[in-house]
Amino acid sequence: MKLAYLSASTIPSRSANSIHVMKMCQAFGQLGMMTRLYVPDMPADALAAGESCHSRYGVARVFEIERVWWSKLFGRQYVSGFLAAQKAVRDGAQFALARCIPSACFAARAGLPVVFEYHQPISDSGRLSRLNELLFDGLITAPGFRGLVVITHALKAHFLERYPQLAERIFVAPDGADPFPADVQPVDLQAAGGRLQVGYVGHLFAGKGMEVVAQLCRQAPFADFHVVGGLERDIEQWKAELGGQPNIRFHGFVPHARTAAYIAAFDVVLLPNQKRITWHKAGGDIGQWTSPLKMFEYMSAGKPIVSSDLPVLREVLQDGRNALLCAPDDIPAWRAALERLNDQTLRTALGEQALMDFTAQYSWQRRAESILKRFSDND
Repeated sequence: MKLAYLSASTIPSRSANSIHVMKMCQAFGQLGMMTRLYVPDMPADALAAGESCHSRYGVARVFEIERVWWSKLFGRQYVSGFLAAQKAVRDGAQFALARCIPSACFAARAGLPVVFEYHQPISDSGRLSRLNELLFDGLITAPGFRGLVVITHALKAHFLERYPQLAERIFVAPDGADPFPADVQPVDLQAAGGRLQVGYVGHLFAGKGMEVVAQLCRQAPFADFHVVGGLERDIEQWKAELGGQPNIRFHGFVPHARTAAYIAAFDVVLLPNQKRITWHKAGGDIGQWTSPLKMFEYMSAGKPIVSSDLPVLREVLQDGRNALLCAPDDIPAWRAALERLNDQTLRTALGEQALMDFTAQYSWQRRAESILKRFSDND
């Protein structure tokens, strides 16, 4: 089957969205789908000499990438979405998974079977939310519309409250990760013997949890803290705020294909999401809907996780079973959790259970299989 993956992601970039898109295209390709990713031909991160988009993300060349015209004019995302849908139809696509509203709407109204995936409320899509709501209304009444994929049950409940007619067409598929590479060589953290090595991987913008890490490293002098990721300006801001704190190290941005080597080196990993996570300049909040990629990457590595105790994260994590959960703003509780994890037996038990849960449910390939099983039989 020819599958068109329609996305508005910048490829390559540092965004979690782009990682999700590339990993899902790989998963569909590995399942035997003739997969082509359509993305806007917009300014993107530079590739190193000899590097490709596929190698930047650590994915196999089992799918093609096609760039779609992108202008500097207002409304360019809608023009690009229309052109991507038009190209997919002309290329003979038999099925489409769309991550942007314009391309999903145009493709479905052209009769192409479309599954639309969205990770936040339509009303929270920035300054053009109202137009996107109108397009979504057009999408769900289009002849090609097959269903909606969301990443959490909380987000499903939100959509059902506003669109009860979708009751039989919404499917929850949490984010995922690749199986942890068996041959990965942990980075040398240059750690002092016996000290707990605690890692955080991800962005540093408001609500992702650097607020917790900054306080925790001061209150847990028995551990070394490692931060992997973040924009340069955010790293410099946190370095200045911490004022030379000796037990925290910022490793900077690391291409996604290399983050496994850092995760492998950590004794404990942190998922300190806050209740509110700001994700764009308009102030959109994804805190109550999110399904963090790093949660599944930590699980795939079999690492013990200390996580914020939030309803959306409890859809996957269970306190004392596959993670330790703490109130997002209770720093003494986070310190106590790290003290407990000085116990190697507890670290092993939590990590092994997390790995078993990941293997059973949360790989990218299982995710792709579940979406195809749910929707492709409806044609």
